Amino acid sequence: MTKISDISEFDLISRLESILENNVTPKKDSKIELSIGDDAAVVSNLDKLQVVTTDAMVENVHFVSDQVDMRDLGWKSLAVNYSDIASMGCNPIYSVVTLGLRADISVEQIEDLYLGFSDLLNIYGGDLVGGDIVKSNTFFISVTVVGSTDKPETMQRKTAVPGDVIAVTGELGSSNAGLKLLLNNQLKKSSHFYEAHYLPKPRIREGISLLDMGIKTGMDISDGLVNDLKKICVASTVDATIRIDDIPVHAELKKHFPDQYQEMSISGGEDYELLITGHESLLRYISDSTGLNLHIIGTIETGSGNVNAIDSSGSKIALDTGGWDHFTEN
Repeated sequence: MTKISDISEFDLISRLESILENNVTPKKDSKIELSIGDDAAVVSNLDKLQVVTTDAMVENVHFVSDQVDMRDLGWKSLAVNYSDIASMGCNPIYSVVTLGLRADISVEQIEDLYLGFSDLLNIYGGDLVGGDIVKSNTFFISVTVVGSTDKPETMQRKTAVPGDVIAVTGELGSSNAGLKLLLNNQLKKSSHFYEAHYLPKPRIREGISLLDMGIKTGMDISDGLVNDLKKICVASTVDATIRIDDIPVHAELKKHFPDQYQEMSISGGEDYELLITGHESLLRYISDSTGLNLHIIGTIETGSGNVNAIDSSGSKIALDTGGWDHFTEN
């Protein structure tokens, strides 16, 4: 193993560039004119509405180095940004990555990280065009992604209206289960929970289809269902009621956490499914005509930013918002 401190920054950049060149399939419609190796990347005029997102993953905040496969960490650190692009109904175009590296990290570990980037790029598209590498006492990964759409507007948080129904694109709570098992040294790499926590699938295709078919309100579930739904409610000045028994969860979650799975589905973070609202007839038409697996879980009502929950009998349930907040204890 070669330590980062044993080679130059430029040698490392060259090795990482080779990882991408040898493992990412070139795109025929790429807008990238100049990529890694110059002072800036060059992107030809997209002539489309563009969106920009950025997210960081910090050692001992978002991951523990000796408990994570670097290739999977590369996937996740890019996937969480792609999920933001998906939530706007857009397609990822290009990304830049900044790494803060401890001197004792090996070159091979960072090459594995870039293999994870490559895995995701090959499935969901886009190009990694550059970034920066700095010495740091704490290992961190910061990713910025630019996406685009042909549409005149994107999905947003502020467009929910009373009478809308609330839907999600997939099962919730399994990533939170993966985190709980990880913290107890019980997370197995081959398990459903490992994949849910470390290898989230950004809903790019779903987001584009939803925007194409007229959905105006959406975001991804990164901080927990209730926390993120409240953001939509506050932005739109509405209330929401979710039916807790209608929230989709994986069979493995029910099996391994029979007393906790509902709480985990509403308050656990990092699911990276899409949370949308719209007229019920439109959502059902989209599900029937496109095959998108939309799960209707509640309704939007007149109000001022509150989220309520009921069970199958209609009884109100007290909510523990849980979820993720960088500035509070989690």
